[in-house]
Amino acid sequence: MKTPSPAKNLRARDADRADVCALLDAALADGQLTATEHDKRTATAMRAETFGALDRLVDDLQIPGNLAQRPVARGVPRAPRRWWIPAGAVVLAALLGAGAGLVVRAAGDAVFGDPLPDLTTGNGFAHFIAAYRSEYGSTVADDLTLYPDYAIVERAARKPGKEDDLIYRGDFEPFGSQSDRRPDTKSFDLAAIDLARYARLMSGAPQSTRVPGGSVVHVSVEYPSGGGKYAEPEITIYVKNELNQSGYMKVRFDGETVFVSTP
Repeated sequence: MKTPSPAKNLRARDADRADVCALLDAALADGQLTATEHDKRTATAMRAETFGALDRLVDDLQIPGNLAQRPVARGVPRAPRRWWIPAGAVVLAALLGAGAGLVVRAAGDAVFGDPLPDLTTGNGFAHFIAAYRSEYGSTVADDLTLYPDYAIVERAARKPGKEDDLIYRGDFEPFGSQSDRRPDTKSFDLAAIDLARYARLMSGAPQSTRVPGGSVVHVSVEYPSGGGKYAEPEITIYVKNELNQSGYMKVRFDGETVFVSTP
């Protein structure tokens, strides 16, 4: 009989929810979960409030052999279980080991590994949002483009009328010189994105766009041009395969599909 963890009521963070989603993705890939089970557990994980709730979602899963040597919570006495995720995924706060190449952000106690997760995935997107919040104390941005191994983001600078162009590769650095910010520039809140629905849409994007053997090459988040004052920000998922066939799909922050372009 499993001994109840004293940390089962510890409040979960976005990064903790993303860790569990990574485990669920692995369980779907190796046949432990059906697509329906995966969707249900992923949606539940993104709403979970405590470690106990997260633990129940992965308690019956086997750990794939290729992940078994990657302890995320080893040495954390309050962790309810040892979760294992691929290298580079968002990790739990406090991973032991000097020289492991970890970057610790004081705000929010977020801890990030090197190399980065694929930033276009649901887990990678959650990683980026956690890093952005930790760096700037906000999840508001003007424009964002995610690539598998880096991201470009535009946000209002502290100096009025100016905009910061940044590149993220594990740290946020200036990307070119500071530019003027148009007075009518609209900002959006990344925290409003339904990451569970985004993750499902992203993983099925090659099928939705009818690009056989395709993969997501980049993802953009922006307001549609010419959309008017009532326009909503959109996420555009771009897919391409080795035959140079490409397509894309536009979705709203709540996961509603707006448009799909096929080859």
